[in-house]
Amino acid sequence: MKKVFLATTMALAVSFPVFSPPQAFAEEVTLKLVSMLPKKTAIGATFNGFINRLNEKFKGEFKIDWRGGPEVVPQFKQPNTVRIGAVDMTLTSPSYANGILNVSGAANYSNKQYNEIKSTGYLDYMTKLHAAKGLVYIGELPVSKLLFHVFLKKPIKTLSDFKGLKIRVFPAIAPAMKALGANPIVLPMPAIYTAMERGVVSGFVTGVAGVAKQFKGLTKAYVAQGFYRATFHLLANPKTWAKVPAATRAKVIDFVRNVEPATYEASWDARLEEGYAALKKDGVQAVRFSAAETEKFKQIVHNAAWDAVKKKAPKEGAKLQKMLLK
Repeated sequence: MKKVFLATTMALAVSFPVFSPPQAFAEEVTLKLVSMLPKKTAIGATFNGFINRLNEKFKGEFKIDWRGGPEVVPQFKQPNTVRIGAVDMTLTSPSYANGILNVSGAANYSNKQYNEIKSTGYLDYMTKLHAAKGLVYIGELPVSKLLFHVFLKKPIKTLSDFKGLKIRVFPAIAPAMKALGANPIVLPMPAIYTAMERGVVSGFVTGVAGVAKQFKGLTKAYVAQGFYRATFHLLANPKTWAKVPAATRAKVIDFVRNVEPATYEASWDARLEEGYAALKKDGVQAVRFSAAETEKFKQIVHNAAWDAVKKKAPKEGAKLQKMLLK
């Protein structure tokens, strides 16, 4: 009888094994993001590449849910929308956050490569400045080769021809255009086409990617001398960012600041080549000033930018200038 009972007990043990208490597995944390431009644009396509790489890297741990661009939240309102917690994150132009952090746009005013900038302690300093204003600065996507150009309805010949021209700008570019004698008009990017078409502006400032296709027939010339550098800030709301485990936050920050920049910059090479080639193919004239005027142009745009920053924030501006400018 005892043998029968023992055999039965063992059979039951095999059929119904004893389970230990369930282990606690961390769930993937998802944060919602809006971007300065939609996915279908040239810049949006590069954002998509970055987000896909990040999501693949942290699959099962952390994910960015890209909800869209200015069709979801207007460009200039995105940083504050993140600050108040209506959206978790934004991938945006630094100058769009100027209303919150008045030196944010200074990030564009550089003639250095990303690794040169990083070595100065710039990333930690920007983290501190953003935190004081209620934003988490995770890092940025730099494009050192993506310079800004002035695109025009009609060609100009000399710097004096800027005088009186109405030029669409984003906030960071306004001081430079004003110093050149133009009238800067701040407009979001989706408004440029209509403003050009209706004659509200005579030109606009942006990077070269996608311009030939998007503004075909509206631009007849562009100033070949580029200036500043393009970079895009990844910002988060402090409360929602705090929901991400500390170890994961550290890994995401390391990825954005130290792993991704080289890949992201390289993803722009073909786009930039195509952008300039398309302008040439469409007969858009590249305006080239004399050597003396080109040098004067460079001095004007950089001096105007940093004078404006240091006027608003003398201490912070001076420190950032040393970090960003050779």
